[in-house]
Amino acid sequence: MTHDEMIAQAVALLKPHQVDDRVHGDVASIVVAENGDVFGGVCVDTTSWGICAERAALAAMITAGQYHFTKVVAVWRNEDTSQIHVLPPCGVCREFMRQIAPVNLEAEVVLGRERSMTLRALLPEHEWPASLA
Repeated sequence: MTHDEMIAQAVALLKPHQVDDRVHGDVASIVVAENGDVFGGVCVDTTSWGICAERAALAAMITAGQYHFTKVVAVWRNEDTSQIHVLPPCGVCREFMRQIAPVNLEAEVVLGRERSMTLRALLPEHEWPASLA
């Protein structure tokens, strides 16, 4: 799946819904599992606890019994300009991706139409440190 295809599928999931001063569904994510299955998710922003779009998509993947993904992208639409932005995963999402399965460190994180990095490159200090002994 190309970056543009992934971005387009994520954009199709954007359905922002405002509740008080919070917006749900204004960030969407697509995850491609190792076997090629595609899972989507959106953010849920609450005052007490929320979930990022990437973790929502990964939860759908895990619900389907899969734990290894090869690609992930997240998008946000600026409602003022209608411009689409590809977002890097936050630190919590990066760590979540790693902890699902160590092989996910080699997954491609899409950062734009022509740009991507491995999760390993985005999360370089992930190894448990050696003892100071």
